[in-house]
Amino acid sequence: MKKLFSLIMVLLLLVGCSGGNGGNGGGGSDATVRTVTVQAPTPIISMDHHIATDGTSFIAQTMIISGLMELDANGNPLPDMAESYEMSDDGLVYTFKIRDDANWSNGDPVTANDFVYGWNRLVDPDTASDYSWILETACVESYEAVDDKTFKVTLGAPTGFFLALTAFPSFFPMNQKFVEEKGDQYSLTPNDLLFNGPYVMTSWTSGYSFEFELNPNYWNAAEYAEKYAEKVVFREITDTQTALMEYESGNLDNVTLSGEQVDANKDVAGFINKLTGYMYYLSINMGNNVHERDGAANLANANVRQAILYAIDRDEIARVLNDGSVAANGIIPIGLASNPSTGKDFRDDAGAVVAYDVDKAKEYYAAAVAELGHDVTFELLYGTDEGDSIIKAAEQIQYYLEQVGFTVNLNGKPKKERLDLAGNANDHDYDVMLTRWGPDYGDPQTYMDLFVSTNSSNNDGGYNSADYDALVADAEGGAGATDADVRWKDFLAAEVQLVKTDAAVVPVFQAGGAMIINPAVTGIEFHSAAVDSYRHIQVNR
Repeated sequence: MKKLFSLIMVLLLLVGCSGGNGGNGGGGSDATVRTVTVQAPTPIISMDHHIATDGTSFIAQTMIISGLMELDANGNPLPDMAESYEMSDDGLVYTFKIRDDANWSNGDPVTANDFVYGWNRLVDPDTASDYSWILETACVESYEAVDDKTFKVTLGAPTGFFLALTAFPSFFPMNQKFVEEKGDQYSLTPNDLLFNGPYVMTSWTSGYSFEFELNPNYWNAAEYAEKYAEKVVFREITDTQTALMEYESGNLDNVTLSGEQVDANKDVAGFINKLTGYMYYLSINMGNNVHERDGAANLANANVRQAILYAIDRDEIARVLNDGSVAANGIIPIGLASNPSTGKDFRDDAGAVVAYDVDKAKEYYAAAVAELGHDVTFELLYGTDEGDSIIKAAEQIQYYLEQVGFTVNLNGKPKKERLDLAGNANDHDYDVMLTRWGPDYGDPQTYMDLFVSTNSSNNDGGYNSADYDALVADAEGGAGATDADVRWKDFLAAEVQLVKTDAAVVPVFQAGGAMIINPAVTGIEFHSAAVDSYRHIQVNR
């Protein structure tokens, strides 16, 4: 068995090093090809951009499919499939002109009808997309193909983030003939995908790697051939120590760090430590129209949830993670959005709506036990293949909750299985889940919409509050729709209702991004309020 294992490791290293340029973070698979090999800390869940909900899948999709717009390094929208657009004076009507040289990889032209079909499929109940609500979020009232190359969108209210949102995968076009010919096989392998972006997917080995090469049919193919990486390889490595060894051996061009690795490598060339937009929180199954579980019945008790809210030392968890993460003082992350009148960050405006107070947590737990007539036991669902930090965080949360009286059984699952258990298909079969949300655009609405009682497929815990719903509705369609200051105040109040008053979700930490990037590689674009981009990687070695 040891000989077989050694042989497998040698073969894997040969695959990673084949034809490499050598040196720290070389990563090249052919000296004549501009190749970059990067770490994917989590796997692809789905390459269907109407089914995926995770960051890795979205990153992969943005490599191969283009929307009306794309984002630059600062998150500003730039024309992509749309050569140009016009906006009406009232900000309600956008008319996009699709490029004449925009084509699919099978030679078909990209048309306005591809966007109509894609958006129709997004909201079709048969698709069962967890993002079916996002057109409504963007205030889209109607859309039509005026002709093959003219796509017209009408909004119900001016929406400042609409253009940037068209770069998000849910808004991507689809070739109807190809998708329907593939049927249930669509997106399962690279051969079951069609490409109109700067790259094509050439391989996808689940659990190991997925790879992309330049798309010669992309409208901007000449510039890409001259400037950008010809081949981008993503290696699925969830263990940070393994990933660091691969980087130091020259098999990776970047590596995500955690714990002691951060201090040990902070002086290494290419080290960065940034704060991402990902907010990790506890999703609490409150027993409303969800799977029948004993834990969920207990968690419907308000004192139980308040005990959980106050029991967790978020500062200590961030210290243990030591990867740039910070304690979460609310559900809206730092750096997401600013007060329209003062420019003050939402987090500074709102202040801390959650705090660590072990004595208060014990008081709430004692009150819960008196009401329920028994101690409280539940499972904590978390991802085992989402990085070492998540496992550490789950263990820390278990420790703090058990200090106030809870019995917490850890239930670690691979990410896909975790999401499947929590989703509609399995009637939200969990008690408490450590999960995350990354913003799709730079506005509090990207978080607030998650927890409304209607039209949110991401409200896994079954939170149902008339007060919360009313605040969000006023912000998005009431007085706040025409008054930015009212909208801002509604969202501030909604966060207090959701987190502090109802303890429906329990913020834990905002993820950091300690990382080493090979100094020879530039152009990886990190977006705190959108999907990170690997479209513009340049290599100089």
